[in-house]
Amino acid sequence: MKILTVKQVAELVQAKPSTIYAWAEQGILPSIKMAGLLRFDENEVIEFIKSCKRAAPCYNSNIQARARKGGKKTKWGSY
Repeated sequence: MKILTVKQVAELVQAKPSTIYAWAEQGILPSIKMAGLLRFDENEVIEFIKSCKRAAPCYNSNIQARARKGGKKTKWGSY
């Protein structure tokens, strides 16, 4: 078992350390409290990442994508 710090987990999941603290506090991301310091099991972090993976949408060639009418108006024009 490899133990990771908040900073290491933040780099791994490309999130801010404050987000990692929040996820741990909310029980979203499994964590370990050692001597008052928050630590993470690398295997559990990897499983967490895998659990967040979404399935790719199916592509149906019979359905045509339609452009939206109009666009969002800004003071510089539409986009």
